[in-house]
Amino acid sequence: MTQPELDAPDLPAGIRRFTMPMPPPLAHVHVWLIETGGGWAMFDTGFPTPEGEALLEREISPLLTDGRRLEAAFISHYHPDHTAFAGRLQRAFGCDVYVHRADWQRMQMMSRMDPQMARSRFSSGWAAQLDSDGADAAEEQPDSMFARMRAAREGMDLPLPEPELVEGGEIIKVGGREFEMIWTPGHTDGHLCVLDRGEQLLFTGDHLLARITPHIGMWPEDARSPLPQFEQSLGLVAELNPSLALPAHERVIEHPAERAGEILEHHQERRQRILEAVAGGDGSIREVAIAVFPKRAGDRMQLAMAMSETVAHLEALVEEGDLRRDGDAADRSYAPR
Repeated sequence: MTQPELDAPDLPAGIRRFTMPMPPPLAHVHVWLIETGGGWAMFDTGFPTPEGEALLEREISPLLTDGRRLEAAFISHYHPDHTAFAGRLQRAFGCDVYVHRADWQRMQMMSRMDPQMARSRFSSGWAAQLDSDGADAAEEQPDSMFARMRAAREGMDLPLPEPELVEGGEIIKVGGREFEMIWTPGHTDGHLCVLDRGEQLLFTGDHLLARITPHIGMWPEDARSPLPQFEQSLGLVAELNPSLALPAHERVIEHPAERAGEILEHHQERRQRILEAVAGGDGSIREVAIAVFPKRAGDRMQLAMAMSETVAHLEALVEEGDLRRDGDAADRSYAPR
């Protein structure tokens, strides 16, 4: 597998990046620190491992001297590689924590889940279709993506923060910098990008990535596909036309508007591939997912994720009038109109 490109170009003054380890396939997540004059703001707070905890201490402590403090932490979305240390940072430094209202609900829900409940939640729905032998739909392979992530964070103290909730559009002043909250739903309902208005830098979390595309998935209980909103959010990034995008994974994006256009084109191409699969007789979610994502077929959880992303495209095609849906929930199937 091609190794991700992590090297950044020279960053603007006052911007620092440090990279925390996390389990494969991503294997890393970036945390960004932004100098604000009297202190620092942070974008995302990393994945919880002892190594990440030590890295956080090593990187931040030398910066908090001469009365300088961590003033604010912005959370892009609720996934654990972005939220892990938010509560601990707030307790230690008294910083404000900002998160979108929709994703705050998800953060609270995940903090209350025991491992079995979490396994059931993220293995349900599409994965139930994979159980031809009647196996428990909540079970997963011990080396699956989710199993590795749970094992890495086991036993860590991860208190929730007491956040300021935002909707998108707010301008938050921290020291000498102004940050605009840009609501970019798709990867999650409450995904936020943050625009440094003075430097025209866009911190993109998982919304905009340089080489890969974020997972845009749909679960059986979801009423509508998140794909159209995600594509609208990409259009917004193109309109903003920031000078640089600073994502949570892989390398810095030097032409963000161009990259947003590439991802939009990618999803149009995926629509076409899905239409071809359905026209060729692959009508179930599982069949279409294997046709479109053949490399994921061997890992139960990877295939379940592929199915959630496939159905987001299928439902978008239903909304656009290209396909019809038969059935409901996890048993639905699709055919050309």
